[in-house]
Amino acid sequence: LVLGLLAACADATGVPGASGADVIFADGFVPGQMGNWVMEGDNAGQTAVIDERLVIELADNNIMQFSTLPDFTFDNFILDVDAQLLAGDLGSSYGVLFRMQDSTRFYRFEITGDGLFMVERRDGESGWTRFVDRWMESAAINQGLGSVNRLRVEALGSNISLYVNDQLLHQFSDTAYSSGTIALDAGTFVQPQARVAFDNLVVRRP
Repeated sequence: LVLGLLAACADATGVPGASGADVIFADGFVPGQMGNWVMEGDNAGQTAVIDERLVIELADNNIMQFSTLPDFTFDNFILDVDAQLLAGDLGSSYGVLFRMQDSTRFYRFEITGDGLFMVERRDGESGWTRFVDRWMESAAINQGLGSVNRLRVEALGSNISLYVNDQLLHQFSDTAYSSGTIALDAGTFVQPQARVAFDNLVVRRP
């Protein structure tokens, strides 16, 4: 019942694709009607809801910040979300963390403002496992500041497919994490300062 009420509430705010019995969770980031996202911040990075979007702002280089939705655990799902780099260096990254076990164990699907993507798994103190050899180029990624990219994660058992703007970027199979929470994230590399916005999040059953 709680899941249904949340989906209906989000659909009422006009989230595209948020209607239907297969919707598990949807969020248009309308204050008072949104999920219980963890909003943290310090001098290096801040997360806030601005103009009905979840916005992550970074003020340092080589950092990553994410906002987690702790109340829901998803195993098999299809997640869609609109994401855009509003300000900062085009090499800054943004994307989705999923099947999170905790703050140091998860899968990460990330793109950059200059058209690259990465798929990897964080294994706590063991570090990162990449499912592509390096940051890969894709013409499917809309480049530049302000460009909206629709990210999609399809997770079915050990099989995971990742899309941007309805085009398949990468598929892989992995059994490390079978379920977990989700988060939205942004990161910087050599250049400090980036601002990323997320909107129209929908999670559906496969």
